[in-house]
Amino acid sequence: MKRNRFIITMFLIISILSTLLAAGCVSKSSSTATPARKYSIVKANQILDSKGVKWQIYQLRLTLDGGATFTVDLNLTDSDKVDCWYTTEKPTSGGSVNFQVKAGASVIYTSAATGTAAVGNTSDRLSFTAATANGTSYRLIFHNNLADKNSKETIYTEITYPAKDPGEDSIFIPLETN
Repeated sequence: MKRNRFIITMFLIISILSTLLAAGCVSKSSSTATPARKYSIVKANQILDSKGVKWQIYQLRLTLDGGATFTVDLNLTDSDKVDCWYTTEKPTSGGSVNFQVKAGASVIYTSAATGTAAVGNTSDRLSFTAATANGTSYRLIFHNNLADKNSKETIYTEITYPAKDPGEDSIFIPLETN
């Protein structure tokens, strides 16, 4: 009798646990994940121009899933000149990257679309001068407009700005971008 009660109790416990585990697995599989982004620093270099001004050059390769955003933050001072360009590698999508520069809440540049506004570009170039009125923090924003998360875009970008003293960083890549 005790043995039958034990078997029935164990059977009920196993049934309840398996139902709970199955329900947990179902809810996890239906959740949506944030689109992935990867980057690598291809090259970071300082150069000295003919006027004796030091410039910092960063070359980055970004890979963005459809819908993903990648930001690069720059800490600039008044009158710092910045040059930035990008191009997509093997753009089979017809160009799906939008590029924006923000200073605080103000958008100071948005890439022009080739074709429909939702598509974006395969390349763009921008030069700007930091102004005290805009603050010291500027954000370069790259966005893959493709809706399909599996539609990756690989972007090659180069950012040039005045070099700071050793130990003073001016470029920052946030850990999370969404």
